[in-house]
Order: sequence, then C-alpha cells, then structure tokens
Amino acid sequence: MSKKMLYKDAWQSIGRSPGRFIALVLLMLLGTFSFVGLKITGPDMRQTGMNYFNQTHLADMTVTSAYGLNQADQKTITDQAQVKTVNYGYFTDAKIKGSTNSIRVFSNSGSLSQYKVVAGRLAKTDTEIALNNTLKGTYHLGETITLQDGTGLAKTKFKVVGFVKSAEFINHNDFGQTSVGTGQLSGFGVTTKRAFSLTEYNLARISYRDTAKLNAYTKLMNKRQATLLKDLNQHRAAKYQAAKASLATAKAQVSQLSQATTLQPSLANQAKAAATQLAKQEYQLNNLGYPTYTVNTRSDFPGYEIYRSNAKRVDVLANVFPTFLFAIATLVALTTMMRFVEEERITIGTLKALGYSNADVALKFLLYSLLASGLGVILGALGGFTLLPKIVFEAYAASSTITGVVLKFSWTYLAIAVLIAVCSTTVAALYALSHNFKERPAALLLPKPPKAGSRILLERVTPLWKRLSFNHKVTFRNLFRYKSRALMTIFGVAGCVGLLVMGIGIRDSLAGIADQ
Repeated sequence: MSKKMLYKDAWQSIGRSPGRFIALVLLMLLGTFSFVGLKITGPDMRQTGMNYFNQTHLADMTVTSAYGLNQADQKTITDQAQVKTVNYGYFTDAKIKGSTNSIRVFSNSGSLSQYKVVAGRLAKTDTEIALNNTLKGTYHLGETITLQDGTGLAKTKFKVVGFVKSAEFINHNDFGQTSVGTGQLSGFGVTTKRAFSLTEYNLARISYRDTAKLNAYTKLMNKRQATLLKDLNQHRAAKYQAAKASLATAKAQVSQLSQATTLQPSLANQAKAAATQLAKQEYQLNNLGYPTYTVNTRSDFPGYEIYRSNAKRVDVLANVFPTFLFAIATLVALTTMMRFVEEERITIGTLKALGYSNADVALKFLLYSLLASGLGVILGALGGFTLLPKIVFEAYAASSTITGVVLKFSWTYLAIAVLIAVCSTTVAALYALSHNFKERPAALLLPKPPKAGSRILLERVTPLWKRLSFNHKVTFRNLFRYKSRALMTIFGVAGCVGLLVMGIGIRDSLAGIADQ
C-alpha cells in the first residue's frame, strides 16, 4: 500500500462514517461560532459607537447654566488644557401645545454634536424646527407646532421642516427630565440661534485634542469635569451680585419712569415695558436662586452609559457562555475521536504488519481530524465574525440611534479557536494512537479485550444491591469500568441542560420589558 492509498483510505473513512464526521464538524462549528462571535461582539459594538460619535463629532463635555455663560465663564472654558473646539449655543425646554409632549429646543450645534438628518432638512429660519426622529409618527413635515413655557424663545410657532437624530441622545426612550409639562422629555428640537431672545449663551460644547485614542477616556473626562466645575464655581458670587445689581438698576429705572409719567404721559409705554422687564428679572432671580453650573461628560448623556454597559455585558457573557459550549464540544469530540481510533484497531494492526511506520499510520487520523476541525472552525468563524455580532447588536441597540454595526476581525480569537479545535480532535486521536503503537501488530489484529470488571462500593451495601435488577447492576458496574464515557455523559448532559435552562431563564427574565 503506497502513500497514495493511505490518503485514499483516509477519504474513504469519511464516507464510511459520515455521521461521525459531520458531528465533529458541527461541534467545532458551534463552539467556534459562539466563542468568536461573542468575543468580537463587544469590540464591534464599541467600534460602531466610536464611529458614530466621530462622524457626528460628538462633544466630549457640555456646560450649561441657567444664568448664562458670560465672558468670564467662556474664558475659563477656553483656557482649559488641550481644548480643541468650543461651540456656544442656546437651549430651553418647552411644551408642545395641544399635547403632553415636552421637548428640549437647541440652537444648531455647529461643528460639534452634529445632527444627522433622517428626513427633510435642518432649520434655516427662526420660525423653522427639526424634531428628533422618534416624533416622526406624531408630527409630519410642514406641520406648524406651538411651543409653550419656552423661556428664552423669541418665537412660539415653528414649522416642522425635518427629523433628525443626535449622538447626545442615544436611547430612543430616554431624553432626560424637565421642569415643564409632565416632567419627562419626549424628544428634542433644533432651530436657529435667531429663534432665541437670550442675551447670553447658556450651553457650551467642548472637544479635546488628546481623547481620540485614549484608553482611560472616562477617567480623564471625570477628572476634567471636576476641575472645570471647580473653576466655574468661582464665578458664582460675582454673577449673583451682578444679577442683584441689575435688578436694583431696573427698579430705579421703573421708579424714575413712574414719577416722570406724571409730568410726561408719553412715557407711559416705556414705564409699562420697564415694569414688565423688572417683573421678569425678579421672577428669574427668585426662581433660579444662587448661580449653578452643570458640567456633563459623555457618560452623562442620555443612553451613552447604557450602550457602553451593554457592550460590557456582552464581554462578560463571552467569558461564560462559550466556555461551557466549547467544553461540551471538546468533551464529545475527544470521546468521538478515541472511539474512532478504537474502531480502527484492526486496520492499524494491518498497516503496521505491512511495514508502515507509526507516522504513516497516524496520517489517516490526522487528515480526518484536521479536516473535521478545520472545516468546523472555518464555518464557525465565518458566522461568528459576521452573523452573531449583527444579531446581538440589533438586540441590544433596538432602542438606540446607533445603526450599522462595524464588523471587526481578530486573529487572536481565531487562533484560540483553532488551538482548542485541534486539541479536541487531533491531539485526542494521537493520544489514543500512542497506546496502540505500543502494542505488537499481532495483538492489534485481535479485538481489544473488554475491561475487567471489579466490585464497586455499591455492592457492599447488600440490602440495596440485592434489590437491583440485573440490568441495573450491569449499568452501575459499566459506569465505573468506562469512567471517561460516564464523565462525558454526565458533564455533557448537565452542560446542555444548564445552557437550556439559562437560555429559557434569560428569555423569561426579559419577556415584557420592551412592551412595558
């Protein structure tokens, strides 16, 4: 028999036992699919999020203040270390007349935290507005809405000209809280700066130079958040005194105008306007209280932390679920290959009797195992790197504005899967062959004698042992005679049932959450 015949015999062994070969392929496919797929999904989700944030130039930090951001505040913000860009704008919360919906109205954000248009366009005039895309079913393009209780808005009626989404609001179901309407924001809107009557900006968006490729991003931002808030708080007393001084000046002006109207009735309109402005200033000072600043990092943006936590949850799942699955696959594959070697015992003896070396004899089993494991790993990796990340991403990002998962590839995870698959099949076959190679060809040509039976501990419990049937006694004895098979059965069945219970438990735990 030549080497060519050895290769032919190896291929024929697949045809003689296609069920075994397919089982090995499917075992390696399933293990690789779950391991590679879940391991790469977390990085895929993070990269997808980063791509979306980079495309929209999401701000690293925002600063807001009900008193506005004066020149001193702006200088403090701009003078920070590593500041790249600062965009100033306006925002206010308002209720949409005729509904329970409250929205946060922003002026166009400029170069930072850009809005992605889903339908229509952004506002071009101070009477136009673009709403977030989740309100698309409630309002339509061309419709005019009236905003109530929107402090600082110069206009109240706006024409809906578009629907947008923003990286500052990742979660469709969470837009934050408000002091108007029901207390819960239903979305946001974007208009022009001219639509606001505020004298000072009340919103600043900031980006930094050294955050593009930083591993400790969150830690650095938390540190800068605390530093910036501390620096801004130094302006609180001065701003409060300035507000009180402005109020005092307004009171004096109203008093003078009131006295002057007795001599000059034509000043009555000016007096009424000054009184209205005074009342507004008093109301604001009494309701706003002492000046405060709110400094938010990306972690404080609605939905950002949830998305990041979901990616981490997949990482945790990837360390548990594939381990059990691959362990079961490995255990079954080990036993399958060892049984295959045992069944080929006479063939091994024949080849050795014909003068073939141990390496020649092992070639058949190496080809068989490598082909099965290799095919399983390739198919599993194809699905793991492409299909599974999409499925998991769509499940976790169902309520997110982030779309279009980015698929990455990892040679490390693939190498680990290949190593486990080869050890499960090839190494198992070589281990079983090593015992056969120690025997003489004449002994290998004879059927392998069964393992000798022995008394087991249960037999010493005479009252119980006597009551067992013959089949039960044989079963108990075989469990201890063939320990590897017993362990494979116990751990295999236990692991599979464990996975099923976990899957059913996850399904029941999550059932109804989306509807609620």
